[in-house]
Amino acid sequence: MNSIYALIRIDGGIQFRDGIPDQGTDSGAAFTIQRAAWGGHGLHGDAGDARGPAGPCPLNSIATFVVYALGGPNRCVFGDLTIGGDRFEAGSGKTMPCGLTEAQQHLIRDVHGTICGNADAAEGGDAGPSAASGERDDRPS
Repeated sequence: MNSIYALIRIDGGIQFRDGIPDQGTDSGAAFTIQRAAWGGHGLHGDAGDARGPAGPCPLNSIATFVVYALGGPNRCVFGDLTIGGDRFEAGSGKTMPCGLTEAQQHLIRDVHGTICGNADAAEGGDAGPSAASGERDDRPS
């Protein structure tokens, strides 16, 4: 399986990048979106060390809606959001970070596109190709 993760930028755009993002467990910004079940895959999000309204990063409303639509917690996301995969390790009983499956990539792309389309319709504007395209960008961040 490829090691791919999704990045939803503060401007609402989405990119799929190579690698497995570090989980910001020290900052408390990492959270479960979909719990990995026995032998299955799940999703986790990480908003880095953004601290919210008093912190340095503004609200990322597109990422907030994507997390909620994927079944994640009802919480605000501030700054850029990475979404990575989780895999349940049967031998250890632990969940380990991994790349997104192709099905997860398609799901995230579809949910993101729908949310951007709904936001665009509500505002009567054009979100532009970068917001909903879901194009893969392998440039270093």
